Amino acid sequence: MFRYRQLLWVVVLLFGKIGQAQTPADSRVFTYREFHQQVIDFHPVVQQSDLIIESARRDLLIARGGLDPSIQGTFDRKVYKDLEYFNRSDFFLKVPVWLGGADLKVGYDRNVGVTLSDDIRTGPEGITYLGLTVPLGQGLLIDSRRATLRQATLFQNIADADRVKAVNKIILTAAKDYWNWYFAYQQFQLIQDFYQLADTRFNAIRQRASIGDIPAIDTTEALVTLQDREVQLTQAAMDLQNARLVVSNHLWGRGLVPLELPEDAIPQQSMGRILDESTLNELVQLARQRHPDLIKFDIKRQQLRIDERLGREMLRPAINLNASTLYRGLSFNGSETKSGLPYLDDNYKLGIDLYFPLLFRKERGKLQQIRIKQLQNDLDFTQAQREVSNEITISYNEVKLLENQIQVQRRAVENQQLLVSGEIRKYNLGESSLFLVNAREAKLNELRVKIESLVTKYEKSLATLLFAAGMADWQQ
Repeated sequence: MFRYRQLLWVVVLLFGKIGQAQTPADSRVFTYREFHQQVIDFHPVVQQSDLIIESARRDLLIARGGLDPSIQGTFDRKVYKDLEYFNRSDFFLKVPVWLGGADLKVGYDRNVGVTLSDDIRTGPEGITYLGLTVPLGQGLLIDSRRATLRQATLFQNIADADRVKAVNKIILTAAKDYWNWYFAYQQFQLIQDFYQLADTRFNAIRQRASIGDIPAIDTTEALVTLQDREVQLTQAAMDLQNARLVVSNHLWGRGLVPLELPEDAIPQQSMGRILDESTLNELVQLARQRHPDLIKFDIKRQQLRIDERLGREMLRPAINLNASTLYRGLSFNGSETKSGLPYLDDNYKLGIDLYFPLLFRKERGKLQQIRIKQLQNDLDFTQAQREVSNEITISYNEVKLLENQIQVQRRAVENQQLLVSGEIRKYNLGESSLFLVNAREAKLNELRVKIESLVTKYEKSLATLLFAAGMADWQQ
């Protein structure tokens, strides 16, 4: 009998090692930092987010196109019964000028024909001109071209905020999947250890029962426990395999080559980051400066200011001055005039365009709409800022709660371990039953799995806290 009790004490010693993480010698720890960097470098969604910025750059290029120089021109000719009624052509280079919203024009104008009036006839040599169109009222300080360009420039920052949000979202999903893999691995390890314990106990009890040291019914009890844990083990193995596949969804190589999680890869242990009140305050302050949603509200406020400035500009009368100096033929050389300057006294063309609505109702209505949008944006920003701050606090509170629950759960495991050890000693003395031993062990198994579940929730809550603060990494 002493020999068989020794076998049971071997079971106790094995049992004491259950729950202690054992890293297989042929395994490699695939750390979360490595996983995080792999996602940042090669994940398709992260690379796709770069296209948001590229699209914004193209929008900026389109907006700059409003200030591109252009060659324009017209040609019109009529000949009937060998009579040239008119031959009119006007080709010019137009160069928008950033300051003042002016346009510079350099062109060649040639109008000949028997039906043309003297005010437009140029003669066979034509006229070369150098002109300038300057807004004196509406459009002098800002116009639609400059407003569009400034809007497109600000949109670069909106695109960057959208990219940060997209990356943060995929990092949050990837982090949760990684720690789900961690839980599946730890659960499998625990259940595998408990299965081995049940197998060792079954063999020991079967030997004791064969010599009549204990009732034969205990063999059946041990077998049922072994079979139950075998079912749990197969389920845990499948859960682990599925968790590995989910993690592999985030693993990509260069050239968008899909990668699989190596068979020997195992997750790292919990990083055990401890937070305090200073961390909470720091995250709230960083969120006010960096959170992509709040950044977008601020940029939208700047865009609306540009719209408002343009709207105020539209309340001014449109007065455009058109002035051109004229030169004979294709040459810019002219003879001296009374002022001493070539073609300035008598060879020019001058005009003024005026548009002045008496009530400005359309312009005033647009300006009022812009100011309403500004108020809406300010109110939305205030609400979003409070929601972000509260979301950070909620996530922080959950992290601290889980931190406390993990500590309590670990003490509960230690106490349950004492109960199991005591129950085994009582069973060896004949003062307990195998059913109670198995019940104590099952409870201990449940408590240890729950610890790993809480640790998983803790790490996922840390990732959620980062996302709530608009961040993807603690090192940002």
